Amino acid sequence: MVAQWGGVSLARKTTIGILDDNPPKVWSDRSELVQRLLADTCELCGSPQGVEVHHIRRLKDLRSKGRAEVPAWVERMAARRRKTLVVCRICHEAIHAGRPTRQPSRM
Repeated sequence: MVAQWGGVSLARKTTIGILDDNPPKVWSDRSELVQRLLADTCELCGSPQGVEVHHIRRLKDLRSKGRAEVPAWVERMAARRRKTLVVCRICHEAIHAGRPTRQPSRM
């Protein structure tokens, strides 16, 4: 007598089949955000120190009514149509405080 469950035998297997030592490799490109992070530069001022990601919930939040002057970071995110912006720590703090961000350094 052999017990079965849904057509599958419940008998214990004592031998192991052939293992696949060469599984197929899955090649995937890095996402745009990962590439921007690996660039390790602030997208507003170009600083390579302390890079972080600023994130907003919705793109439509960028176009709020009654805002007289649009900050540079809003223009950059709206132009790219992205909810993330890779910025340095100083620019990130300025964004959250509502202060102007640093300008790109001219060489």
